[in-house]
Amino acid sequence: MAYQYSVTVNNQASTSAYLMVYQDDPTAWDPNALSLAWFSKYSNPSPTSKVKFTWTVDWGFSWAETGELKPGISFQASETYSPTPEKNKVTLDYNKAYFFDDYSQGVDKNRFYLEETGRIPVNSQASVGMTMSGSTVYATQAKPNQNLTFSPRPSYYLAYGNYEEGEVIDVSTINNPLKLEFPVGVYALTTTLNADNSWEAPITLAEANALKSRRVKAA
Repeated sequence: MAYQYSVTVNNQASTSAYLMVYQDDPTAWDPNALSLAWFSKYSNPSPTSKVKFTWTVDWGFSWAETGELKPGISFQASETYSPTPEKNKVTLDYNKAYFFDDYSQGVDKNRFYLEETGRIPVNSQASVGMTMSGSTVYATQAKPNQNLTFSPRPSYYLAYGNYEEGEVIDVSTINNPLKLEFPVGVYALTTTLNADNSWEAPITLAEANALKSRRVKAA
C-alpha cells in the first residue's frame, strides 16, 4: 500500500487566489513535455484559513483531446490507465478516436512505457500524460510512432496565484514557488503563506503539533 503524503497550508496572504501543487521535472519524460497544475484549490486568506492537499505515489497514464498543448489550456483526461509492475506499458492508438490498448510489460518494471502507433495523426489534437494519485502531472503532444519512457523522480512545489487544476503551466513564470522536501519517514508537512507572499519553511506534522501545544500553554 502506498503511503499518503500531505501538505497543509495556513493561508495568511493579503489576497484570495489558488493554492497549487505541481511537479517540475517534465523533460525527464519528453523534451517537449509540460507541467500541469496537479492539484489546485481556491482559498480566501484569514488567520484560521487552512488548505490541505493529499496524494499517494501511484503513477499512471492519461490522454486528452487538448488541441495544441501550450501553457494556459486545460487538460481534462478522456481516459486513464493505472499500470502494474506486470503491465507497465500501454499503447495509444487511433481509429476515428484515440484509445489506450495493448497493456503489457516493459523492459524495466521500475519504469513506465507509452507507445504511440503510426495511426496517430501527424497533426494530432491529442496529448498524453503521466498521472500521479489519479491526476495528470505532465503532458506532451501525441505524435505518430513516438515511444516514451518515464523514470519516476517526483519533486513537489507549492505556489499561489491564478492556477486552476488541470491547467498547463510554464513553470519558469511561476512567482515565488516553495519546494516541498519530505525527510525520510515523513509524509506530512505544514507551511504558512504570509501577507507579503513569503513562505514559512515547511515543518513536519509533529513539529506543527508541538508548536500548537506551546501556543495553547502560553495562552
